[in-house]
Amino acid sequence: MRESYGAMWIFGICLIFIIMMTAYLAISINYAKAFRVKSHLVSLIEEHEGYSSTLDEEIENYLDTQGYTARGNCTENLTSRTNDESWEYLACLDKDETGRCSACIYRTYPPSSKEGPTIRARYKVMTFFRFDVPVAKALLTFPVVGESRNLFNFANS
Repeated sequence: MRESYGAMWIFGICLIFIIMMTAYLAISINYAKAFRVKSHLVSLIEEHEGYSSTLDEEIENYLDTQGYTARGNCTENLTSRTNDESWEYLACLDKDETGRCSACIYRTYPPSSKEGPTIRARYKVMTFFRFDVPVAKALLTFPVVGESRNLFNFANS
């Protein structure tokens, strides 16, 4: 009888370890997908030298082909770390019927960019990482944010 209790504890520890490793792998895969999508969207904006609504269809096709289904709420007012930049809300891409988006795009103009003939801009892309816990019936969504380099804003010229 003592051996059966010992085997039950070992079985329980192994089961908990397997569940934790599976959860870690699932989290890693979801975060990697959100990060990869965010990086690709930043690259698209940099290739087109800024964001314009003509990119919407190309971005939404990319989201569909990647199987990216995580959605979240875009914030209208985005604060920066230094608080000297104001991020302008540009777009909510791949919006569903509840108003949640797959990606959000913001733009700011660095303070020194308003001097000279061409305005420079920097873009911020926000995608979402979904953490779904089926046993607890909880769905948590966290933003994954990335910024472009300073671009000459030719897309809006």
